Amino acid sequence: MTVEVDSANQIIDALRRYQEADDAMHARARDSSSMSDNEIRIIQFLLTAAGNGHTVTPTALSKHLGVTSASMTALLDRLERAGAIERVRHPSDRRSLVISATPLAEQTVGAPVLAFQQATREIAADLTDVEHAAVVRFLDRLTGAMDDAGVPALR
Repeated sequence: MTVEVDSANQIIDALRRYQEADDAMHARARDSSSMSDNEIRIIQFLLTAAGNGHTVTPTALSKHLGVTSASMTALLDRLERAGAIERVRHPSDRRSLVISATPLAEQTVGAPVLAFQQATREIAADLTDVEHAAVVRFLDRLTGAMDDAGVPALR
């Protein structure tokens, strides 16, 4: 086996392990919260956005999950009834709503998400500038390859 093939296989194996760990984290979150995968993804998105100082609208959530506005409304209704989110008027656009996670969501689904984000920050802080650039470039290229993987070639 050539060095290039062995290196690629090691990366593919590492990505598989990462995906398995992510799946396991989501399974634990589902078990502890009784939320669906999409509901958990909503809470994760809200917590990440809040941590970055961004507000989130239902439209942004619909685009993130790739669901219709009607489906998003149903998901948000369920999360609001469960006490996991709040809907408030947008501060600068009174016709729009801002969605935020509640302390309950932060305690249930949010705890492992926030712990993982903190661990990611600590791991990233150990990288040199060159390593950081290489990781970001690699993940961006991998994201593009994944986006392109399902697109049939035009002839």
